[in-house]
Order: sequence, then structure tokens, then C-alpha cells
Amino acid sequence: MKIIENFISTLLIIVIIPILSTIIPTGSVQLMTVTGSSMEPTITASDIIVVDTTETQPVVGDIVSYHHTFEENERLIVTHRIVGIEKGSYRTKGDAYTEPDDYMVSPEDVVGIMLFKIPYFGSLIHFAGTSKGFLILVIFPASILIIQELLEIMGSMRR
Repeated sequence: MKIIENFISTLLIIVIIPILSTIIPTGSVQLMTVTGSSMEPTITASDIIVVDTTETQPVVGDIVSYHHTFEENERLIVTHRIVGIEKGSYRTKGDAYTEPDDYMVSPEDVVGIMLFKIPYFGSLIHFAGTSKGFLILVIFPASILIIQELLEIMGSMRR
């Protein structure tokens, strides 16, 4: 029974910490998931990227995350590489594309500079966002722990 408890606890830690860290800002370092394929093969949708939000002076070649409003008036965070700096704004491009983006990124829109990526954990985060993933990764292990605790309480009451 102790082995199952340790396994479930470890699984919860491995699953919950990356999920929470992508939802809750963690000071100067922020973890983000990637949803598109514009930065492949450098960054894939199965990666989590670690972004330094204190560094505000990116240079050409840096991968930055920034706010961008698309035609649908939907403001999203985009992660692309800086390929040029013109009049104080940044020209960006996804690694998977041959042409740079058709817009400039102002310094105020930059969230931060990517420090490194954590491969494969992004898939786990995306899966946890589905109803099936939430059931398997959160509800099921939590239910096992609750049942185990109830059985332990009932066992101690009988003694």
C-alpha cells in the first residue's frame, strides 16, 4: 500500500508542478506552453519554454515571447526569433517560416526572452487541459489518495 501511495504522490508532483507553473506566474521566470508549429524544429508544441521576464533588451537571434493582437482582436502570446531591430522595434520570424512576420513588435509588448526549453512536458500540459486528461491525471489519482486515507481512518477506528 505504501508503494502505491508513493507512486501516486510522485505522479501528482510530476504532473501538478508543470501544470501549475504554466498557469501561475513565478516571478522573473515564467514557464509557457507552445501551441503552434511556427518555431519548429527549435521549439515544438510538446515543449515548455522557460522565459526570463526581467531581461528587456533582446538582441538579434534571441527567441522572445510577446503579446500580439491578431485580426480577430484576439490578443495572444507569440514566441518567435528576433531577426532585426528597426527604429526601436523588433522584426520577428518563426523558424519554420522563410519570411519574417509582417508586423513589428514594440518593446512594451515583449514578455521576455527564452532561456531554455523543457521537452515533452508541453504535451502533458495540453493533455491535462482536456477533460480526459484532467480525469486521468488529476481526478483519478486524487480519488485513490482519498479512498486510501478513508480506509486508513476506518482501520484505525476499528482498533
